This record gives sequence, C-alpha cells and structure tokens, in this order.
Amino acid sequence: MNERLTLLLAVHNHQPVGNFVSVFERAFRDCYLPFFRVLERHPLVRMTVHFSGPLWETMRTTEQAAFDLVSGLVARGQVELLGGGFYEPILAVIPEADRQGQLRMMGDFLEDGFGSRPRGVWLTERIWEPNLAKTLAAAGIEYTLLDEEHFRNAGVEDIHRVYITEDEGRPLRLFPIDKKLRYLIPFRPVEEVAGYLEEIRKRGGLAILGDDGEKFGMWPGTKSWVYDEGWLEKFMAFLESDPRLETRTFSEMLETAPAGGRVYLPPGSYEEMTAWVLDPDEARTFAILKKGVSGPARRFLRGGFFREFFLKYPESDHLHKRMLAISRRVMAEGEEAARRELFQAQGNDPYWHGVFGGLYLPHLREAAYYHLLRAETLTPTPPGWQALDAEVDGRVVVSRRDERFGLHVKPSRGGALTEIDYYPQGRNLGDVLSRRPETYHRATETASGGEGGSIHDLAKSLPPGAASLLAYDRHPRWCGLDHFLHPDTTEAGFQASAYDEMGDFIDQPYAWSIVQDRLFLNRKGTVRMGERDIPVSIQKEMRPDEDGFHILTTVTNLDDREADFLFASEWSFYQIPEEIAFDASGASLAGGRIRFSFEPMQDFWHFPLQTLSQSEKGFDIIHQGFCLLPLWRLHLPPTASLTLRVHLRENRDA
Repeated sequence: MNERLTLLLAVHNHQPVGNFVSVFERAFRDCYLPFFRVLERHPLVRMTVHFSGPLWETMRTTEQAAFDLVSGLVARGQVELLGGGFYEPILAVIPEADRQGQLRMMGDFLEDGFGSRPRGVWLTERIWEPNLAKTLAAAGIEYTLLDEEHFRNAGVEDIHRVYITEDEGRPLRLFPIDKKLRYLIPFRPVEEVAGYLEEIRKRGGLAILGDDGEKFGMWPGTKSWVYDEGWLEKFMAFLESDPRLETRTFSEMLETAPAGGRVYLPPGSYEEMTAWVLDPDEARTFAILKKGVSGPARRFLRGGFFREFFLKYPESDHLHKRMLAISRRVMAEGEEAARRELFQAQGNDPYWHGVFGGLYLPHLREAAYYHLLRAETLTPTPPGWQALDAEVDGRVVVSRRDERFGLHVKPSRGGALTEIDYYPQGRNLGDVLSRRPETYHRATETASGGEGGSIHDLAKSLPPGAASLLAYDRHPRWCGLDHFLHPDTTEAGFQASAYDEMGDFIDQPYAWSIVQDRLFLNRKGTVRMGERDIPVSIQKEMRPDEDGFHILTTVTNLDDREADFLFASEWSFYQIPEEIAFDASGASLAGGRIRFSFEPMQDFWHFPLQTLSQSEKGFDIIHQGFCLLPLWRLHLPPTASLTLRVHLRENRDA
C-alpha cells in the first residue's frame, strides 16, 4: 500500500460562442474568479486547468483580472494548462484539417501567453473515437482525460491508474476520470470526499477527477454551498493539511507513473451523454437494462453513440452537414479570416442536447450560422443553382447563393426549403427547432438536490402553460411545405398538430429541374375528399431576382370532376417578437429589412413557435420563431389550375 495518495484534479471551464454577455459576466463573477482566488490562498494544492477559447478571448478583452490571476498561478507552478480545440468543437465530428487547426490555435495561444505548449488536452464532452489517438499525437499531445465509462466499456476494472492507447502506432496516455468523485465534488461534505479518497489510498491507486468548473458556482445552488458556506475553502485546506495525500498536475504524473497497460476504447462519452442521445423509448429501455445488469457484464451495455444526435435531431444534422460543406470550401479556397469564422461555428453546444439547453437555445444556433455564413462569404460564390448530396444521405440538395440570399432545397423532402440565408445579417431565417418528444417530458420529478445535489438530480416540474407544448410537430419546421388541409381545420388545431392532412405532398419526393436559373419542382399526388382520392399535381417554380426570390405554386386538378381544396403554404422563420410585424398580406421580417408577402390574398394564420426543454435550472419554455401560413380555398373545375405566389424580398430602404 502506498503511504500517500496522489490526487490529480482537472477543472474544465467553458462558455459557448454566442452566449449572452451577462452569462459570461456572471460566470467570472460567481465562479471562475472566486475559485482561483481560493486556490491562490492554498499554494500547496496543484491542479490542471482548461479554459475554452471563448473564455480566453473574454479574459483578454474584459476580464483581465482573471487572466492575471491564472497567469500568476501558472508562473509559480501551481497550475498546468490544458489544450484542446480552441472553440470547443467535438473533434471527432469535424474534418482532420480542422481538428489540427483548432488544436494548433489553442497551442499557439497558450505558448504566446504562458511560454509553453500544452502536453494534454481537454476532450470536449469526453467524446472519444479511436482515431483521435493519432489526431492528438500528430498535434504533439501526450495525454487526455476520459470518463470511467470509457474504460468500463473496454472491460477495464481498475480505473485508478494511467493507461496508454495508440492508433497507427501513435501513442496517447489516458487518465480515467472517477465517476464517484465527479458526483461527490463539490456536492457532498468534505468528510465524505475524504473517506472515499482514503479508500483509494488503501488500494494503492491514483485518484483522478476532471469535471466542469461551472459546478463551483454556476450550477443551481452551488455558489452558496461552495463559497458562502465555505465548501471549497474547507476542501483546499484539507488537501493541504492531510499528510496522507498530495496533489500533482497531470504532466507531472507522465514523468513518474508507469502505464497500467495498453487499452483500446470503443467510441463513447460519459454515461449521461450515452443516454441523452437516445429517443425516449430507447432511453427507458436503457434505464431498465442498467438496473438489471451489474459487474463486468456492464461493459456490454453502452447506450448510444454521439453521432446519433444527427439522426435524432434533423436541425443538428443540417447544421453539421452545412459546416462540413463550408469547411471543404474554406480549407480549399478561404484565407485565415474564413478559417477563424469556421472554427467559431464548430463550437459543440448547438449540435446536441442533454441536461443543458444546447441545440434548443436559438441564440447558440444563430451564432453558429452567423459564423458559418461569414466564412462562406469569404469564399468564391459559385454561379447559379448547385446540386449536391450535401447531407450525405444519398439525396440531392439544390442550393443557390448570391450576395444577399442563399436557398437550400430538398426535393426528396416535400420540395422544402431547409435553409434560407440572409447574408447581410449572417442569419439562417429558417433556423427553427421543431417540437418533439424528449425523455424528460415523461418524468418531471426526480430526486431533490439540496445540499449535495448534482445537476443531474435536481427536482424539476413543468412550468405553467407547458402542457400545450407536448403536442409534437409532424415534420421539421421547414419552409414552403404544401398542405392540403381538412376544410374544418382551425388555426388552433393546426398550431396544436391536431389536424387532418388530406394530401400526400408533405415530406414526399418531388421531381426537379433547372431552367434558366429557375428551379422547378413537380409532384403528382392525391388529395382525399370523403371517399374519393382526387389526383392533383403541384408545380413549384423558385425564381430568384436581385431583391430576393419568388415561389410560384401551381395546383392542378387532374380529375374529371370539380374539386374544392383548402391549400396552405407553411413557412417558419426564426424571428423574435420585436423584429416581426404582421398584416393581411404578409409580414415584415428582420426589423423591416425583409418583406414576406403572398397573392392572391385570402386567409393568413400566424403564431409563435415554442419548445419545452430542460436546462440546469429546470424546464424552459423557449421561443423558437413564428409559423406563417397563407391559406387559399380553391375551387377547381376538371383539369383546371391556379397559381399562387409567395415573395421574400429585401427592403433596401429599411
């Protein structure tokens, strides 16, 4: 048995690109500055620290006191700094050249600011795929931290030592993060933490913790517990005074700790992430299975895989595939400014959703699209319409870009506009998240947090008015969708997804062609009318001009009898209430800079779109945008047609 226990502490601090300035200010005031001031008072406590790029940039501009404090701790050898992707991307899901660029940007920043390049990295959300060993080694990285779950899934039982892995012969040291320590610190009394550390000491192992710094002041209830009630001060004093333990940095352990053996870890993340990626039915099954399996057999129960977020959320998938497409152009044709914009768009937060808002937060998605579109404008504009399998699903996306607007059309999915870009503002106007079932919609009460409450254990209850948000959308909230509605459909019924779809055009394939810079989409389908299925065709013509674009939709009754239809064209826009105004013929968007209109004028429904999601505080009702629905009651004789028009134009005088 070792006489002394070595405790390795790593703290990871991050705020995403696009987060509110007030959140950054609160994070420094209530969390980062208090934490490092306590650490400064305990010079014998050594640890390893990671700040993501947005925090380093903030320290350089508005939080110089924090930068100076960290600099002093590094200078006296008390703190080692971790590297990583500068803007906190999930390295596994961005191209290799971008991985190296993000890692190099962080390495350059730390070398310029602190005199040395990092030896280790914080791996965003501990998302691991085996080829990352080669990626990190190629960037000069010697180690990273991964969760206990990664090692359990590989059949490793002893998590209190250092391991080594390789890819193509490129080695990487791996430090297992102790899950029990993650849940004890800082949520349980110091005496309870000390008892568990003593257990590890008696077994002769290493105690390894790597976790979010925000749990020391930003998570609900932690500011009072950690600082006002003195938990952190007591913990640091204990670490300094207990003769049975010492704290060291991770790099120091590289010099002295032998590898516990070579391991090959399957793709994975921390246990909670592997559950969040599942749909509600899968998550329930996973939870039941976990209760019935223990010991070594647990290695065969891995939950989901991070990339499945791209299957679970079409909005995440679309953002990811757009990022990949723009990356190819930027890395081939763009300059340094374009690469920096691209890297900012790769920050992980808007690509997934768990206990934090992530994908559900429109301001984070908006920031990602803003930087993507800025990067795109710094590459040459291709002429006319382009047809590519941009979403890598075997189906074509037809797109067009000019100085003002970008259009992305999916003929195979109802001829929908999956993205409408307005470049002067760097915005995807169609960036609207649909309502869908989530696991936490079913279970609104869990264990109460209180004194030692982890963020995963806080009691949550539905806020007032939330029940209506559990009416889920039937399809993604795209633009230009063609509805044939039951004649008795009401606006409230449509908003609640309680309506009858009489046609077979939504989410069905359209034929397409390009003629003289115009995109034509065609489909022959049927519309139910009582006992009859009436053959109907739709032709959509998307016609760009210098001010915007127009969609001409021609509905033709192919039957030999007359027919009456309630036809609607669905458009969903990411707009906050302050920047949109409605009238009988349409709406002014983007604070009056864009005009949405239609003709002939008949009915016009419009309503806000909201989602119910969970966050670290509980449940949130989040405004996602507005649905705009022009409607026409059509009376068509046999073989007759009617053309309806929708216009989206820039108002350059606004």
